[in-house]
Amino acid sequence: MPDLPDIDITTSQWHIVRSILQAHVPEYPVWAFGSRAKHTAKKHSDLDLAVITETPLSLDTLAALTSAFSESDLPWKVDILDWASIDSSFQDIIRKDRVEVMAGR
Repeated sequence: MPDLPDIDITTSQWHIVRSILQAHVPEYPVWAFGSRAKHTAKKHSDLDLAVITETPLSLDTLAALTSAFSESDLPWKVDILDWASIDSSFQDIIRKDRVEVMAGR
């Protein structure tokens, strides 16, 4: 399993996150952003992830990914954004503090 990315989560939490991402979106790069990427998170701050796509993810894939995170043992919420579905101004904000957590295939 790859090393822990430079985000504010534990190694065991990273293993859960990575396994869910590999199970549902292995072909796409995934970036963390927000407080956990900037190391300003509080104990229960959510983890913000952007799946970097050129076309929107299918609703089934997005639902399965969201469900897998909500059913996991992670002690905080994971918010998933589909890159192709957000506007360019929000993409610019994400780019500023992004941390790649998965390279994709």
